[in-house]
Amino acid sequence: MDDNVSKPGRNSSNRMKTILFLILFLPFSILSQKDTVRLSLDNSINGAYTKYTNNNNILNVGFVGDNSVNYKMLKFNTTSNYTISYRDSITSNEFVEKTNVGYGNVFVSNVYAHSYVRSIKNDNSFGLGYIHKFSIKKFFFSVSYAILYQRTFYENGSTKTVERNSFRTKIKYNSDLFGFSTEVYYQPSFRSMKDDYIVYGNAKIVLFPKKRVNFILQDAINYISKSKVRMLHNLAFGVEYTFKN
Repeated sequence: MDDNVSKPGRNSSNRMKTILFLILFLPFSILSQKDTVRLSLDNSINGAYTKYTNNNNILNVGFVGDNSVNYKMLKFNTTSNYTISYRDSITSNEFVEKTNVGYGNVFVSNVYAHSYVRSIKNDNSFGLGYIHKFSIKKFFFSVSYAILYQRTFYENGSTKTVERNSFRTKIKYNSDLFGFSTEVYYQPSFRSMKDDYIVYGNAKIVLFPKKRVNFILQDAINYISKSKVRMLHNLAFGVEYTFKN
């Protein structure tokens, strides 16, 4: 692990706008090839507002996306999780974007993160891995392993690099009435698997998942064992509008 001073990478807000544009609009440019291209869009926005008797205003807004484009053996998948909290001023501004490009069962990946709470300006993990998918009736499973190289730029100008394992499990179930999905990443360092590790996790319950407007209960965690702020936790409940093909 090396610590040194370096100029941070791209501005996170510009990157987020670009990613959201690609997620929401780029796939429509290839709809004319729908006989050969398989497209899946699943995006939702949730929010909550509270005003206390002492006139404190609390606003929480979140965006969650799970999108993919497949062409024969080529696969592109991106998952997004963005949350911002406001209590008279911004108290949290967290963004994680996971992108995989694969051929068959082999893929290359990038995990990008920005964290106001953890003073992380730019975090990128690049990896190479293998994924296996299977289904049992209406349940869909996928497990994968990847080797990652992580480089983190902090707001104070310092950087940190770490080589990691990445183990991932995903389970998804959908019916007309009820839907459930969960995804967990466990990413221990090669040098210290016991003391230096990252856990990303999310679970989502949806009522009427095949409708554009549905009801959700969603929980997401982001745990970094070496961070001063180890756990970030986001629980959302409410009405969701989902874009699907």
